[in-house]
Amino acid sequence: MRVWLCFVILFLASPLHASEPAVDTLPPELVRLRDEGQLTVRALWAWKLVPESTVGMAMEFRALGLDLISADRAQLASWLGQADEGQIDLSKAQRDVLGQLISRMDEGLPSGEQPASETSVAQEPSVVDAKADGKGEAKDLGEMIRELGAQAEGGDPKAKVSLALAVKAGAGGSPDPIRSVALLEDAAAAGDADAMALLADEYESGLWVPQNAEKAGQLRRKAAQAGSQLAQWGLE
Repeated sequence: MRVWLCFVILFLASPLHASEPAVDTLPPELVRLRDEGQLTVRALWAWKLVPESTVGMAMEFRALGLDLISADRAQLASWLGQADEGQIDLSKAQRDVLGQLISRMDEGLPSGEQPASETSVAQEPSVVDAKADGKGEAKDLGEMIRELGAQAEGGDPKAKVSLALAVKAGAGGSPDPIRSVALLEDAAAAGDADAMALLADEYESGLWVPQNAEKAGQLRRKAAQAGSQLAQWGLE
């Protein structure tokens, strides 16, 4: 849905704490999204239905110029195909995560069947070939966090949301929920729907900001109007 990869966006109040999938079937809301061809990793993340390793993998894919969180099944399968053909360089762990995410999206379908809207997977010509341009060297998490921080300081609201989720989870250091909230406040002020939805959860819980149900409701409604699926689910 967006070119941004990051821990972002339509997540949970704290999606980086998502646990290993623990249910056998998709919730009805996600089945509906799948039937409409709109099921993405982000939606799975919002329901805590992604592998725990997705957090780190999101950063690794971002370093390759790939937006894992916004990817749908077709995109995930396309990346696997491109990796098999040597067009992009993915590790076994990265391929395993893609396979797990695809399997999660396929839950409830007859064996071997794909969602009708995703039976044809097109190759994406714009995918960066990390090996070809010399960018295939592995980056550590700290370096990726620093790059994300530089983009956030440059005013990119999506980078601020991603960094907020990263620092709240302690990626690259100790958890810093106070800084996370501050980043969400900045991104929400810039009109980012994902930031508003996440910030609404913060005000609803009152863990790191004064609890304010009225403000949480206002933020959630505004986020829903701006297209936040997570906010829409919260209102339902």
